[in-house]
Amino acid sequence: MSLITNPGVAAHEFTLMLALSTAHMSPGTAADWMPRCPWACFAKGEWGWFMYVCDDVGVTEAEDVPLEIRSALHVARKLRCQWIMWDCDAPIVADLPEYDWGAATGEMS
Repeated sequence: MSLITNPGVAAHEFTLMLALSTAHMSPGTAADWMPRCPWACFAKGEWGWFMYVCDDVGVTEAEDVPLEIRSALHVARKLRCQWIMWDCDAPIVADLPEYDWGAATGEMS
């Protein structure tokens, strides 16, 4: 059985999602800012989030948006991703800051 009924017309739409380690987010941002993210952002069970890569730079570049969030959005846009999946088991990216969750102080490591 074919999922595509008409080979000339795509039957499905796909979107790109960047998987990022929560090590790129400070514990303070996770606890205080993520619950009030001003664009689409959803908890991913007990660990992590799904974050829409909002294209309104007036919102994403606002002063109250943490630098690590803005930096992650820049990477996602560069890769043409529409979503970021923040997860403790996702890859660490060399271009982004890393935070120590063991100490839960929010200090960069």
